[in-house]
Amino acid sequence: MIERDTVTELIAEARLRVDVPLERGGELAVAAQDVLESLAIVRYADVRELGAVDAGDDGLSVAIDCRLTLHVDDATAAAAATRRALRETDRVLGVDRFETVDGPYRIERW
Repeated sequence: MIERDTVTELIAEARLRVDVPLERGGELAVAAQDVLESLAIVRYADVRELGAVDAGDDGLSVAIDCRLTLHVDDATAAAAATRRALRETDRVLGVDRFETVDGPYRIERW
């Protein structure tokens, strides 16, 4: 019998500040998307708008408006827990706005 993998997805719109490597400064939207998609909780990130950019010691702090498709545990499906999980990563420097726009819903993969 084939085993099914079940995940819970959550769609959110957010305004985040992310840490982008300095060498990627010429392509901020793509770099911010790559940073977000490198996080275990983020399946897909759509950067909609860039905001303020600040220089830091190790890179750039970029404010972005984005839409995120998140893979979450049932325990973290609540918006507050998901926001907290994003804040606890090293690459997300701040969560200014986080709003669930769809989900949570379960997806089964074969």
